[in-house]
Amino acid sequence: MINEKILATLSIEILENQLKETTKEVDAANSNVEINKIVENLLVTLMDAEFSSIWFYDEKKSQLLRERLDGIREISINEKRGVLYKCFMTKEEGIYNYLTSEKDYVSSIDNPDEIKMKSKIMLPLISSDNFLGIVTVYTSIKKIKFFTEDDLELLKAISPYIIDIIYKMHPQAKVEIKAENCIRAESEVLNKAKEIEESRKDVETSDETLAFMSNTIHDIRTPANTLFGFLDLLEEQINDPRLKQYLLNAKESAGFINDLTSSILDRISSHREREESVKEQIDSIKFFSGVAEMFSSNMYSKNLNYNVFIDPSMPKEIITEPLKLKRIIMNLINNAYKFTATNKSIEFSVRYKREDKRLFISVKDTGIGIAKEKQQEIFEAFKQADDTTVLNYGGTGLGLAISSGYVKDLGGFFSLKSETDKGSEFSFDIAVDSVDETVSFKKIDNKEIKIAILMDIKNKFSANNIVRYLTRVGIDKNQIVPVASLSDYPSGITHLIAFQNKIDASIIADSVANSLKCLIVEESLFSISKDDFHHSCEIMSQYTCFINELYAFINVVEAPKVLIVDDDKISVSLIKTLLDGEFCKINVAGDGEEALNLLMNAHKSGKPFSLAYLDNQMPKISGLEVMKRFREYEEGKQLKQIYAVSISGEMPKNEEDKKLFDAYATKPFEKENIREALYQLS
Repeated sequence: MINEKILATLSIEILENQLKETTKEVDAANSNVEINKIVENLLVTLMDAEFSSIWFYDEKKSQLLRERLDGIREISINEKRGVLYKCFMTKEEGIYNYLTSEKDYVSSIDNPDEIKMKSKIMLPLISSDNFLGIVTVYTSIKKIKFFTEDDLELLKAISPYIIDIIYKMHPQAKVEIKAENCIRAESEVLNKAKEIEESRKDVETSDETLAFMSNTIHDIRTPANTLFGFLDLLEEQINDPRLKQYLLNAKESAGFINDLTSSILDRISSHREREESVKEQIDSIKFFSGVAEMFSSNMYSKNLNYNVFIDPSMPKEIITEPLKLKRIIMNLINNAYKFTATNKSIEFSVRYKREDKRLFISVKDTGIGIAKEKQQEIFEAFKQADDTTVLNYGGTGLGLAISSGYVKDLGGFFSLKSETDKGSEFSFDIAVDSVDETVSFKKIDNKEIKIAILMDIKNKFSANNIVRYLTRVGIDKNQIVPVASLSDYPSGITHLIAFQNKIDASIIADSVANSLKCLIVEESLFSISKDDFHHSCEIMSQYTCFINELYAFINVVEAPKVLIVDDDKISVSLIKTLLDGEFCKINVAGDGEEALNLLMNAHKSGKPFSLAYLDNQMPKISGLEVMKRFREYEEGKQLKQIYAVSISGEMPKNEEDKKLFDAYATKPFEKENIREALYQLS
């Protein structure tokens, strides 16, 4: 923009004279190279930048061309890569204050001059619906510059001026050049400069307000980025135009949140204050896996190896301050993601020490690392490891300061192990209370199990995590064998865990023929489904906390099938939430007729339901009538009776009807009443 620095030294009168002088220089120039240099210098001055480029689009060659003294630089649009290409395709402007961190960034295209790129602003040049080229203004790490919307508005104002000059440089565009166009463009630039100057205001804000905004806005930005990543992947999977539009709207909102928070944080100073938080009872596995999996999409998109290990021996429920704990973990994982290059690895680990009732949480990466002399300093607000960190990777230096304070609030200790160019491990431990010491996953004592892991060397990082889980739930290492091909299978294999890249028809056929339980590890998100394989095969993603899938896979005891019968979506959602994390498989029926069919068909398939929660007031057939008919079916077939729970909140008046149900749960549901029914099955 014509920012405070320029406005302080450059009057509107001087600016007007500069534009007129530039026009004279352009008219007197003898070559496109001279014209290009004149206009690039003008843009650098006006935008208080370091460099600028004017790219002309040669439609015949499908190339973007830039003419300078060192020669003509050509970038082929057919490569279909880079942020520059994105600007070309979308015809949308963009502000990239951390360009090298952009997902679409390609160095050879977006930084052809091989400078130490920091920030860039791009604007497509369009005249009468014709795409003429792209103008970019940018800085390296030698010049700190955060482009804003005012910069973009100024660039838009001057774009007619640049378009006229492109016509002069490339008359083959066959558009009539009018002398008054440059005069009109000069006027627009001057008017915009006056608007910016008049709108400048000094805003005074209290330290407490700044502190609250810093903490809150910083923590909004990470989930907004994650949301955008998931929406990106979902968009690729959906063909329905209506649904795609919903996704585009959501992506736009997520992008806006990120832009808005970045803009605000850029203006906030170095004071902070932590808000109050309260202790709550949480589902341990669900809580930690939920936080970790917020980053799954981004990790996959950046092609990072991402391991999530959550101790299966942890109590099912713990008492802590979830808001603070979540923010600590989010900040640590987000930092690891930001400072770890493509094809490297990140591991999030949660371990539980039962005798001390303490959690040990760590985030380990193989990223850029931190110099020893900077390792204490980075825990201070608005501090980074060195002066180029914010330029190369972005960020405000708030995350670790916030996290360090929260760890202290939770009575814990922060520690850091790091080595430059090798990576970092941030860890902390905190005391937690538990509702009871029942482990989330009981150990499996079965020496008959023998597991083959079909893998390549590139799968070693994820395979090690699988082995870690297996041994933690009772499987001896001697019962686990890594193999590279079908011919490597040792005798006595009962279970096969196969990475996606190793799966083919022969592997599936052999598993079916030899009655092997088969679990496929998805390596590319949303790329496979159960329908792609034999019905006996299960699937888990390597980018998630897969303990539930892994435990069900190796457990000789089948997970009990649970049926929720209710047309009230809120009730269904609540029961599913209360059972979340329990060892069971849940199905839902929205009316009595559907429920009865599901119950009977499950018996016919040899996989009956073990437990049913039924509301009475149901469409088509009441819950009471469903149980009357199904009890008759069970008796006629001499089947083991299903455990039935009435969730209607009222007990039948008839004594015979009362006997149809094994238990009653009144609304609003109590967690113990819902879960107790499941525990009755074991």
